[in-house]
Amino acid sequence: MIAAVSLATLSLRVDPVGPRLSRRAAVAGLVALPAALVAPPQLPVEAAAVPPAVSATLGSRWVPLTAFTVAEEAVFPEAFVMYLARLFVAYDATTADWYREQRSAIPPSWSEAKVSRTLQQRLGSIGASVHFGLRPYAGTGSAGAADLWARLNGAWADRPGGSAQLALLFSLLSAERQPLEPMGRALQTQGASGRPLDAAAIAAALAATPHALLPAEMVPMQDAATGGFAMPAPLRQAGVFGTVGRAPVSEERKLDALTYGRFAAAGATGCALTHALVVPLDVVKTRLQTRPGKYSGFGDAAATIAREEGGGMLLQGMGATIGGYLCYGISVYPGYELLKRVAFELAGAQGVLEYRVPLVLGAGALATMFTCLLITPWEAVRIRMVERPDFAPDVARGFARYAEEGGAASLYDGLPPLMVRQVLFGMVKFLIFDSCSDAILAQLPADARAGAAVALGVSLLSGAIAGVAAAVVSQPADVLLSRVARGGGECAGALPGDVNQLRLLQTEALAIYRNYGPGGFYLGLGSRCLWSGAIIAGQFFLYDVFKGMMHVTANDLSLFYDAMSMLPLR
Repeated sequence: MIAAVSLATLSLRVDPVGPRLSRRAAVAGLVALPAALVAPPQLPVEAAAVPPAVSATLGSRWVPLTAFTVAEEAVFPEAFVMYLARLFVAYDATTADWYREQRSAIPPSWSEAKVSRTLQQRLGSIGASVHFGLRPYAGTGSAGAADLWARLNGAWADRPGGSAQLALLFSLLSAERQPLEPMGRALQTQGASGRPLDAAAIAAALAATPHALLPAEMVPMQDAATGGFAMPAPLRQAGVFGTVGRAPVSEERKLDALTYGRFAAAGATGCALTHALVVPLDVVKTRLQTRPGKYSGFGDAAATIAREEGGGMLLQGMGATIGGYLCYGISVYPGYELLKRVAFELAGAQGVLEYRVPLVLGAGALATMFTCLLITPWEAVRIRMVERPDFAPDVARGFARYAEEGGAASLYDGLPPLMVRQVLFGMVKFLIFDSCSDAILAQLPADARAGAAVALGVSLLSGAIAGVAAAVVSQPADVLLSRVARGGGECAGALPGDVNQLRLLQTEALAIYRNYGPGGFYLGLGSRCLWSGAIIAGQFFLYDVFKGMMHVTANDLSLFYDAMSMLPLR
């Protein structure tokens, strides 16, 4: 049995739609800032989530993501689920519109292989949504399959070849579950072409074209003993019709001001708590940077400080730390959440796929810039109190003395290096955290992702990785900031504003390079990586804990598409 089968012989129910023009003017402005600071390689995006702009397409078929579960695969095998997903793309107008939008959003620069892989993933997310809708039919034996046939046939019988395609679909079930009588009637009306079909070639074409259906002349084989129908062996192999996605078609609901307020509360609490817990690490890190050569390493610095100045010195600057990071958390987290969504909305679906990395970097950078204006005075007082323990007995008098000695404006002498440090740190932190958490969660089944413990564990691990990466990138600016804020040295007398800030930074940078070489800009890197990994892991962990308590986690804010809600209720 040899016959060539081209894509033209398959039923293509979705009209090709050319890619949309991306909103490059909007994207260019958002990309410019992070591109000037960091130029990372572009990462492929393979998420199943749908940009918020698609919500209007799917109407009212949305269900809270927290309700998502799947049917037993033993009842409805993956081949059945995925071919049913293809039928939804072919016969259900709402699903077809969504899939068409997904196709139109694909950047024209992508290779055919990447386009095919992405569309397979989109079809897989439809499959996950369909699988959810099969639950009511899973536990009732053959009666459930017969009921499902009746409802699908009632919806699609008037479509060209609809009943025959349903017969092909149900032939993917075991014989004892097949509704044999209606299947037989449907197949009797589907005349065979009189020519042999190459099932292997059809299987290859289906695998390459996610929205294709079996050719109209395909007739399943009937077993004389059981009366059941079955597809040829090549069409029963795993993955021929696609793979059920790990996540359904989903989108985030529109967020209101109260939600962003909860982001702020969660961020402020998480940041203040984590930074308070690692104040001893911060004290040691600062001393290693401001007094290079005095200590042989992190352990020696901690032991020497405790021995010579008392254990309380390891908690020096606690008040300034808590105050500063309350301001940090209350601004940077809701700021990033808002700016990322605004950037994605401006970029459009195609722009998000093509420019996701710079868009995320830009959102992190802009959120951090504003935050720097809030935390710079707190950081200046903290560093001065750590470097000079007798500077002030508490943070309030620390602010007063700092302003008295150099004027209120001197509290912002460290703004340029702090902004560089924090912008670099924030960009890398958010990018790496989002990338790591997405990559880890993508490997987990939907029911595992829904668990709070799993989500928090992913946040902890991704936060630690993001913290170390961000520390390495921003370390030179951190060293320079510590040297400027400590006072003394070649900058003695300059801190109150006697010299231009940029000149001050240049003078201190040259001093570091002259005295220690390029390695001087990485003084204390080991302790800062330890500090940063712990602090960022803790930040994201507690941020997610408090978001869970306030019901603003990703699952709480997301809806998924219940494709089969178009069928009448049982």
